[in-house]
Amino acid sequence: MISEHQNTIDRIKPVLLRTPLVVPKWSHTAPICPPLGLAYVAASLRQTGYEVRCVDALGEAPLQRIATEDNKYLYYGLSIKEILQHLAFKEFNVLFVSLMFSHDWPMTKSFIKTIKTIYPEVTMVCGGEHISACPKFSMEDCPEIDICVLGEGEETSIDILKTIEQKKSLSKVNGIVYRSDEEIIINPKRSRISQLDDIPLPAWDLFPLENYLSNNLGYGVNPGRTMPMLISRGCPYQCTFCSSPQMWTTKWQARDPDCVIEEMQFYIDKYKATNFDFYDLTAIVRKDWIIKFCQKIIKKNWNITWQMPSGTRSEALDDETLGLMMLSGQKHISYAPESASKTTLQKIKKKIKIENMKESIRSALSKGMSVKLNLMLGFPDETHKEMLETLRFVLHAAFMGVSDVYLASFAPYPGSELFDQMYKNGQIPKLDDEYFLNLTSYTDLLHSYSYSRHVGHRMLSVYRIGGMSMFYILNFVLRPKRIFRLFRNIKNRKEESKFENAILQIMNRFKRSKKAR
Repeated sequence: MISEHQNTIDRIKPVLLRTPLVVPKWSHTAPICPPLGLAYVAASLRQTGYEVRCVDALGEAPLQRIATEDNKYLYYGLSIKEILQHLAFKEFNVLFVSLMFSHDWPMTKSFIKTIKTIYPEVTMVCGGEHISACPKFSMEDCPEIDICVLGEGEETSIDILKTIEQKKSLSKVNGIVYRSDEEIIINPKRSRISQLDDIPLPAWDLFPLENYLSNNLGYGVNPGRTMPMLISRGCPYQCTFCSSPQMWTTKWQARDPDCVIEEMQFYIDKYKATNFDFYDLTAIVRKDWIIKFCQKIIKKNWNITWQMPSGTRSEALDDETLGLMMLSGQKHISYAPESASKTTLQKIKKKIKIENMKESIRSALSKGMSVKLNLMLGFPDETHKEMLETLRFVLHAAFMGVSDVYLASFAPYPGSELFDQMYKNGQIPKLDDEYFLNLTSYTDLLHSYSYSRHVGHRMLSVYRIGGMSMFYILNFVLRPKRIFRLFRNIKNRKEESKFENAILQIMNRFKRSKKAR
């Protein structure tokens, strides 16, 4: 899996850029995590022989907060002036820009335009989930983009550089959209990478990784130096709110457990990692795979923890599986039912049974796990009655002993089935910057943006704030010891729940704001 670099190719000099993170001004949390996808692409290019340089505009200044002109949004990371200063010290003729989330599009587009003005001869290549979902729109909205990468970027990026280097036509490169004179050409899709373990390990040495590790930053609950990893790619399910199929397809592919263990050992030795966040959308599909993986970790006798912050399904999480997961270090588990309304679940094609998930949650709690639930409110056809069913489930979860609940507001991301429906029937009138920035409202409890025909913006905020408030009040009343544990953890800057993670982030924000004044 780890191979020696080939001879460096002199002609093409690529730079990979990770842009800052956009959040609402009153967002209670910000998932500041290393750019896993970009690190994979960097490793593949380097293995092929290219001298790769990277600019991680978030990682270089992860705690720097810059307000937008309207003061409604913030972005974490370097300013455009600082990004240009970093680029000025790097010789390059191809710039790869990663864009996973559509809410980052307005800012990223602005940065691309500025960079292209200063470096007009540079070939601008963009990839990521947003680009894969709407490549033609992205190229029309931002004429400075020369090439869009669709789906997995490792093999496609190599082909792009080789084609440019050999001065050949891009027409033979599958998995891209590109400009030819004034025309936008969409090439055939590329087949998925068949052997995930053939991809070289992420090139973390090219990124300011220590800035993430030493600041205890990441996506989930981070009780230590947290490394991001992937167990699998793709998701076999077809939930209507999810844009993942556009990026990864519905084919689920898992890595060899031995290769995952080997990678974890490498990070423990090299970076002193103590915690691992698996960013998979659906890591646990096969029971036999997760059991084998857990058994291998137990055999290693590591003193580590690991999590799946995106949330998981419960079909394979029975008593046996959860017991092994706990023993292997999975002390914090997130379930993602999305809704507790059978009607809503049917509408969004979330093929789960709430009663089965409750049984799995009880089993996880009995093992001593800290359990979090990820839920959403405000789907287009969701009624007050259906939302209240979810809120009743939230209160029930407090009685069960669940530690955390997050009530996000639905956001129609491009590439999802619901987005296509809403755009077609006019519920999304146009794809402007306002629409993209409104997608961030799922992290903003004070200013929810509702796409429901039945529930307005303010009522949606009431449901979200009220539901989470009642959950934590009940939680603390029923378990007074948790109050003392909360204060102890906050004092020691230790996290045992997402709630504590959010409090620490808010405290850090106020502390930095006070210093700035």
